[in-house]
Amino acid sequence: MNVANDNPGVDYIDYFTKQLPRDLAAMAQLRDELAKRQGALTAVNEALADRAAAAKELADAKEQAKELLDDAKAKNAKATAKTAELNAFEQQLRADEKAASDAFGAKEKELSNREQVLATREEQVAIHAARNEERAAQLQAAETSLAARVKAFQDKVAALSA
Repeated sequence: MNVANDNPGVDYIDYFTKQLPRDLAAMAQLRDELAKRQGALTAVNEALADRAAAAKELADAKEQAKELLDDAKAKNAKATAKTAELNAFEQQLRADEKAASDAFGAKEKELSNREQVLATREEQVAIHAARNEERAAQLQAAETSLAARVKAFQDKVAALSA
């Protein structure tokens, strides 16, 4: 504000006709530039907010991935232990099966040997039975012959004593 009035006065008509349109055009240009810059600042702020949200989501995703990885490692360790346990159990079953098969083979061989011994003994028993029947027939014939001889002797003794 000019209190001393030492500056020349303003010619308002000249100002409104010449200078004001230039000032208005410059102000409109400044307004547009300010709007662009304000939009750019808003975009930058939004981009920073998006970046912060993305960083948070990335951290959450990494944490979830770490948890999933830890869970998968734990499950893998359990599965590996279970596989080893099942493999050991399978080997034990195979060993037991082989031992049982070997024992069965040994028992079967022993049974076959016993059957052969039994067949041999049955043959021997049949041979002895036939021999005994033959001897029994011979004994019967000898007893009959002896009885006839005894009777003949008794008849002789009775004929001599009479």
